Amino acid sequence: MGRLMRSLVGVPAAVVLIGVGTTGVASATDGTPSGAPPEGAIGVWCVSTTGAKACFQAYGDKVWVKDTKANGDSAAGTISDTETSMSWHRECFNTRGADGGWVMCNFDVPENSEGLLWAANKPFVGSQSSTKIWTTIS
Repeated sequence: MGRLMRSLVGVPAAVVLIGVGTTGVASATDGTPSGAPPEGAIGVWCVSTTGAKACFQAYGDKVWVKDTKANGDSAAGTISDTETSMSWHRECFNTRGADGGWVMCNFDVPENSEGLLWAANKPFVGSQSSTKIWTTIS
């Protein structure tokens, strides 16, 4: 096998190995229609920004997202760790619009971890706000 052929075969294999090593760290999904989160309950945190509201429940690792502004942009609720030793990140998207109500995503995150819950309108470039969370109810 020539050098060029070995190089071409080696690149895709390296990409696959890199991809496999990172799948457990980050996760993003479209939420499923849901009722409102249990706001005010122990182990539930919520945060709002212009156009989006997100809530996290430690028991069950659930994230709820609501689009609160009819502007054509989607909304997202993101949870991520704040500890350098862990490095996990989950995103739940609401693409149903302001009339679509709440959506919920059910994730699996490490226990006993401090993190942040973000609400974002027009994810990655729009309005966003965060609050601290804890992944285990004490």
